[in-house]
Amino acid sequence: MKITPDTKVFHLIEEYPESEEIIKKYFSFFYNEKIDDIALKRLSIKGAFNVINLPEEERERFFQEINEIISKIK
Repeated sequence: MKITPDTKVFHLIEEYPESEEIIKKYFSFFYNEKIDDIALKRLSIKGAFNVINLPEEERERFFQEINEIISKIK
């Protein structure tokens, strides 16, 4: 599975459960508001970033961290 900004957050967690720690770190807003079950199933990574207004540098760091974890799995 290739991870892109259009990948649904839920699919990323489903395909790579190891990524959940990083997802919780960057998308803590959804977990803190207890809307993670709904929002992260519907939103793409890009959409979730837009909701929380994450700066571009943080977005790039997210993908670096996700890719590091995925490369260790493969």
